[in-house]
Amino acid sequence: MDKIPDLRPIAIPALEHKINGKLFTCLGNGLQKDGHPFDDHVKSYLPLLKPVLTKAGKVKVHQPQIREQPKSYWKAQCVFRSLPQTGTVATLQEQLRSSDAGMDAGLHELEERLNLEFRIKNASFRDEKWNRIDTLEAKAEADPKRFIVEHFSPGQGTPIVLKTHHRLELHQESEKHNLAHESVDAPRNPDGSRPQVNRWIVIGKDRSAVYEKIREISREATRARQQAKELRAERTRKLHEDLVSTVDLSRKNTAWDVTGLWSISCPYIEEQWGEDDSGCSLDIVLTTSDGRKQMSAQFDFIVITGIFRFISPVPSDRRNEKPQSSKSVTSTRVGIDRAGRGKCADEIDEEEEEEEEEEEEEEEDEDEYYDDRDSPTPEEFYMSMSDRPSPKHTKWNYRWRGEETGESVIQLYSDKKLCSVTFGGPGGTKLVGIFDSDLTGRIDFTGMKTGRTTSGGDPDSEWHSKNEQAYERARVGRWH
Repeated sequence: MDKIPDLRPIAIPALEHKINGKLFTCLGNGLQKDGHPFDDHVKSYLPLLKPVLTKAGKVKVHQPQIREQPKSYWKAQCVFRSLPQTGTVATLQEQLRSSDAGMDAGLHELEERLNLEFRIKNASFRDEKWNRIDTLEAKAEADPKRFIVEHFSPGQGTPIVLKTHHRLELHQESEKHNLAHESVDAPRNPDGSRPQVNRWIVIGKDRSAVYEKIREISREATRARQQAKELRAERTRKLHEDLVSTVDLSRKNTAWDVTGLWSISCPYIEEQWGEDDSGCSLDIVLTTSDGRKQMSAQFDFIVITGIFRFISPVPSDRRNEKPQSSKSVTSTRVGIDRAGRGKCADEIDEEEEEEEEEEEEEEEDEDEYYDDRDSPTPEEFYMSMSDRPSPKHTKWNYRWRGEETGESVIQLYSDKKLCSVTFGGPGGTKLVGIFDSDLTGRIDFTGMKTGRTTSGGDPDSEWHSKNEQAYERARVGRWH
């Protein structure tokens, strides 16, 4: 035989051979008796006959630690040396202590013969199994080393794309054989679904050819992501149109039913953390307890999930009670704004005054809220039974609590941030909003109502489950 076959991978069971009733096994790397190979250093495991002394003749405090071996080990070492294998462990050890015999010559010859026989049979079995494999991926997973050696034999230079989860071994073998290798995100399937293997590996001899193939796959993945995004947007638009068709738009200035499922578009979050088929959502609900009403929403913003609790807006007629410098200025400003033209100095001054008043009101609201924030339902979240978003009450402030989706870390003090949602569109089925968190910063989002609500919701318990005490319990739990 020109070359002894490689031992690994081992694909067949051990060979067995009996001599005088004694069973030996072989896995291609030596004889074994009861699972123990011949040990040249058997005497290192023999117990000491007397303690080790210091140079001064005193017993050393720290004696050598000798690993204890089972009786089957001592019997096997005696058999390999043609010594009797009967008696106690002490008897077997004493035989070995007084003998300098190596492996029996007949057993040594048997070992060499069985080693070769095992390797030949093991290689033959591997070859038969290998030849039955009909895909590149399956061969690469079965034996990465053999696959690389055989596939990139002299003359084979075209890069190959392997769709497999077992990329690490292929990267390592490619590196050993000076091949170019890179992993790349896989494009979506033609029907828009995710591929079973979401990362592919490209291997080849020519580095530039490998990089060109990587770019080709990346372009296809980008195109597929855009298609998936457009498909999701089209589905959302259709659901929204179907829902709007059921809304009674004949009654003007009546309250809107904003409860239900909302598809949310937030470009910043989607770009930073979104996947091809992931999107943001709201599920707005109205709940009544002990004759008092609340409006809240479960939100999923990909990287953060949690609860919004809405604050009933200040009645619009309260602003009319404030002194106005000129009614004509206000109406003129509104007309000009809608037409998209510029504003006069008086209008800008009035807007700045209104903004300052709103900031002062928000600061007062925050002070009142923090006096009451440990309550399951702070007073500002309660609404009158008639309160609802409407053409007169479009802007609703809210506070939120939630947690990161990765490690479920509660966002402490997120409810300090007063954010807002402004409803509009036919029947209040569209919205624009502001979300503010330490993770995302202050960002904008828009939304379209797409369906009826699916949750009853318990805003009090949901809110309470994300307070400082819950954060501390979770923090301690992560370390234990």
